[in-house]
Amino acid sequence: LATGIDALRHAGFPVIELPLTTYHDVGAEIFRWEIAISTACHILGINAFDQPDVQDSKLRTNARIEDFQKTGKLADVDLADGKDAKPALEKFLSGAQTGDFVSINAYLPRNDEMIDVIQKLRVAIRAKTKCAVTAGFGPRFQHSTGQFHKGGPNKGWFVQFVYDTQEDMDIPTQGLTFGTLLRAQALGDYEALKAAGRRVLRVKLNSVKDLVKML
Repeated sequence: LATGIDALRHAGFPVIELPLTTYHDVGAEIFRWEIAISTACHILGINAFDQPDVQDSKLRTNARIEDFQKTGKLADVDLADGKDAKPALEKFLSGAQTGDFVSINAYLPRNDEMIDVIQKLRVAIRAKTKCAVTAGFGPRFQHSTGQFHKGGPNKGWFVQFVYDTQEDMDIPTQGLTFGTLLRAQALGDYEALKAAGRRVLRVKLNSVKDLVKML
């Protein structure tokens, strides 16, 4: 960790070191950064608790769920097959420029194997594009970066991965499964990104091997 911090400092990046003496200090740091974020938002004139674009994604998700409950089908649009997705991914990211960022939006099972492959893909894309690359598992990442993705500067290149779960479970009284819910959330997120004029590539994976082929 120290080596990485020194490299950042020597490269001219601003670095703040906040040493912690006990694990109790973690709570104090959380409080510190909550105050810092609130202060920064006040200076910028924005509401830290307002997330209109995340709400838009939720509304679109609800609409897709209602469609499924009526028809028994969930529309899947603009999907690239994971088996042949590497050329599509390379072509998509070829337009990324200095100052842009790439976001991997993974609506996939969050397990050790998937996390490892996603992180390797993130590093590979960073090396190829020379852009900052983030990775998050959906829908949980929406609570931290979803608003920025859609309401922030239009500098992102979004790669959304979806997957047909192998082990699914019904949601009682709702007429759909958790797997269908996840796909509806991915579709709602995709539609919200497109509505905001964002660049998005959707890829349907058949297995983790499809991700490995993209490295």
